[in-house]
Amino acid sequence: MVGVVALTVLALFYLGVYRPTHSPFSGWWTCALICAAASAVLLLGDETTAQVVTNPASTVASALGAVCVWFATRSLRRRSNPGWVLIVAPVVCLVAAVLDHPSTNIWAGNGVLFVVMALGFSASAVEVWRTWAQRRSQSDAQESREAITALAVSGIAATTLAALFTLRVALYLGVGHDDALFTHAVGPAATWVVMLICLVAVTFSVSAIGWDQRTRELRRQAAEDDLTGLLGRTAFLLRAQAAIANSGGRRAAQAWLVIADLDDFKPINDEYGHQAGDRTLQAFADVARGALRASDAIGRLGGDEFGIVMENLEEAGVVARLEEIRRRLALQPDAAGHELPTVSFGVAQCFPDLTLSEMLGRADAALYEAKDAGRDTVAVFEDRDPVP
Repeated sequence: MVGVVALTVLALFYLGVYRPTHSPFSGWWTCALICAAASAVLLLGDETTAQVVTNPASTVASALGAVCVWFATRSLRRRSNPGWVLIVAPVVCLVAAVLDHPSTNIWAGNGVLFVVMALGFSASAVEVWRTWAQRRSQSDAQESREAITALAVSGIAATTLAALFTLRVALYLGVGHDDALFTHAVGPAATWVVMLICLVAVTFSVSAIGWDQRTRELRRQAAEDDLTGLLGRTAFLLRAQAAIANSGGRRAAQAWLVIADLDDFKPINDEYGHQAGDRTLQAFADVARGALRASDAIGRLGGDEFGIVMENLEEAGVVARLEEIRRRLALQPDAAGHELPTVSFGVAQCFPDLTLSEMLGRADAALYEAKDAGRDTVAVFEDRDPVP
């Protein structure tokens, strides 16, 4: 029954989500569904002469499915997957099953398998909830409400499965699979019912996630700077315009516009070549991303000039984060072997009655102050006289 449902859901999901989107999440989830269906079908060989082969094979499919679920959730934050886990986890489960007399024991290797599945679902639950929290804090949260709801459903399902298999591990090792407590609480019947409910609920929830991931990827490709992966100029200026409009108000929300410029960047291109210059820009982008919050926006304005928008921070907090970028950049060796240049920052507080052009003028004026002060520093615009 479970195999039939898994195959049906797989077909619907493949045709309705994976084929049109080809998102990493839907791809890994399709693999997980294939493994779930294969595992259930292979268990039909239990108590037959084929059990010696089909039972360990089912264990391997289950282990692969748990890893695929984890990989799917990691893709939501564009995290790379450790490929070795895809080999080690099923091999460990296979060895445990083979050593546990699979020809006569339908529970062969299940102790190890339950541990692998508990770890896989637990790691997946952590990834989903982190993604859910991250997406809720992003500026386009309103446009992704359906996907955020789907993430919550998936998070609940992953947490439920993690708890289920953690309990299976505890009872399997504590009282054994023949005990009535194990049979009634987490035996095959109870486990398959829970997994079936989670399978159906998650699959039709993750369709929204798959489409959302594809949409966000297309937006990212359109908005990002090809070299650094930061926002492009147009996308960044739109983000800055929104921060200016949202600043002030009844809650006195603070927003800051920052212009960053690498000091003495031109000699790197002249002496080491443009490839070294490109690596330098990429190194700065990586350092800046690591020092800023997920809610901050950073983009490349052109050449070696970058823009940053920070909201809901006091001036001291803004300066502290920029100083952290400076500190990390000084410790970062360049791939070409030469020292990375220092960076100067010009900071201006946003006010809703100022235009984007006026705000850029203020941040630029502060940047010139930083350059005049000897570079490699942070300067904050002081509202003395209007910037021409």
